[in-house]
Amino acid sequence: MRKKGSETVLVVDDDPFILDIIEDEISYYGYKPIIAATAVEALKLAEKKNVDLLVTDIMMPGMNGIDLAKQFIVSYPEVKILFMSGYVCPSLAHQGIPDSEYAFIQKPFAPNALVKKMRNVLNGPNGLKEL
Repeated sequence: MRKKGSETVLVVDDDPFILDIIEDEISYYGYKPIIAATAVEALKLAEKKNVDLLVTDIMMPGMNGIDLAKQFIVSYPEVKILFMSGYVCPSLAHQGIPDSEYAFIQKPFAPNALVKKMRNVLNGPNGLKEL
């Protein structure tokens, strides 16, 4: 029996294929996905929805995921953040994101690995249970 989530997850990625896969997978596990193709779109959606978790790609045209997360931390401090990237990412701490404020998953990932990482971030005391 699979564990069910119930939280609202805002997923931001400029690749529509990845968005479709993530939306289908996290819906299957009971999460309520909100999908955005840009950081600007994500910020507009967050104004209208109660978001529990932001899952954002780091490398995106326009505003990148790190800048998006910085805005989220200020505007929505209760929202937990999970970064994803297909690039090798050094520590995000040098980008101004403290360890207690984020988690990371490397692309490509198995969909169930994303769901497990999301659950860990959501259950973590400050948005981070394990990396």
